[in-house]
Amino acid sequence: MNMAMRTRLLTSAAALAAALAATAGSARATDLTFVWHAGTCADALTTIAKDYPDKSVRIVPALVPYGPQWHDKIASEFAIQGDAFDFAMWDSQSTAEFAQHAVKLNDIFEKSTYLKADIFPAASLSRYGEYPDGSGQFFGLPANQDAYGLTYRKDLFEDPKEKEAFKAKYGRDLVVPQTYQDAKQVAEFFTRPEQGLYGWGQMGGRDYDFATTASNSFLWSFGGELYNPETMEVKGYLDSPASVDGVQAYVDMFKYGPPGSTNWGFDEVNTAIQQGQVAMAMQWFYFNGSNVDPKVSKFADKIAFGVLPGAIGRDKKFRRQFSVGGQGMGINKYSKKLPELTKFMEWYFQPEQQKRYAAVCQTGLKQVLESPDWQGLNSYNRQFSTALQYLNDYWHLPEYPVLLDELQQEISNAATGAKTVQQALSDAAEKNERTLQRAGYEIKRGDKTPEVPDEVISPVGVDAVVPVE
Repeated sequence: MNMAMRTRLLTSAAALAAALAATAGSARATDLTFVWHAGTCADALTTIAKDYPDKSVRIVPALVPYGPQWHDKIASEFAIQGDAFDFAMWDSQSTAEFAQHAVKLNDIFEKSTYLKADIFPAASLSRYGEYPDGSGQFFGLPANQDAYGLTYRKDLFEDPKEKEAFKAKYGRDLVVPQTYQDAKQVAEFFTRPEQGLYGWGQMGGRDYDFATTASNSFLWSFGGELYNPETMEVKGYLDSPASVDGVQAYVDMFKYGPPGSTNWGFDEVNTAIQQGQVAMAMQWFYFNGSNVDPKVSKFADKIAFGVLPGAIGRDKKFRRQFSVGGQGMGINKYSKKLPELTKFMEWYFQPEQQKRYAAVCQTGLKQVLESPDWQGLNSYNRQFSTALQYLNDYWHLPEYPVLLDELQQEISNAATGAKTVQQALSDAAEKNERTLQRAGYEIKRGDKTPEVPDEVISPVGVDAVVPVE
């Protein structure tokens, strides 16, 4: 072969290789990038997505740590109307902030043959995607539901000697508490520092929403409220007598927790559960899989789960309300891949995929949630299903991040003793109202503020304790 022929063949081969590479690249994939915090649920979505039949589409995770960094990654991209990600999971309370940048899902519901509003529980769809409240406009799907729950050591609660000693001291049976008043007694009974055992574990840290998701669960159960969404009043609601009662009960429970627990986040609560350091703890259902994993938890076989207690308020009414967790899935309206996104979501929210997801996390698909197979899958799904009816949430307002930071600071001040509960809530109410006024809200001050705000805003109190398992 002469040199000229050899050169022509090599050139043709190179051109062919380049053309094939270009063709392969164009056919390889449309990348659909999602933002979420790193963890079990994001890993589950990524794994399931690998089986998506359309191999021209790839689902690419862009994961960040839980907390402000996760929120800020989404917010900063929306601020520049960018398309660095195509869809994202964000906290329920962030829907108000992000709705203007998300695809309105009502349009998809109308056109899709499968993806309809009624495949999700109405309350879940509202909780994770509706804005404004009650409007019927949806910007997120309930991709990962979560709720606060109760974790407790069943070996202690079922021990005959413990039961006998408790009854001798308090004159009643040792049972999983239905009220925070009862929980305080049980926590006191099991607090034995000399044995390395404490009665109660809860978050109190200043970071993100650690202290407020915990304290809100007390505040609401005692009949308090963060604000009045009709009048936008914060003063007289957040710092009302009932709200103070609730947050004071929260602060008092630190007496029965390990030293330093006023600075705890969820990692520290999990460690205390897994090491058998606490008889009871309030923790997200999200973490229960690890807490019953013998590879992680020394007390995996001694842990049981329940619904968080309620409280008897100063009006003698019983309420049970606690914080919603989890995230909705929203579509970035600046993405240029809406057809591909819609098709993927139609596939991902099918029962087959959601059953796989629900084996490790908490689905929002009604068909799976209501399945006896799912409810009996582990030792906590049934309690989670019950917990969904008692959920409450923060402000559904675009100003949520600022309001949260202000409240977090003051709840942390109360937890550490830097301020009294009354002073901390009064200062938080003052800050929150200034934030709302700066944002342009009109605060319509009533003639007088209620002692128990829940009676005015959402009267859910009942005359007697309603027990749940």
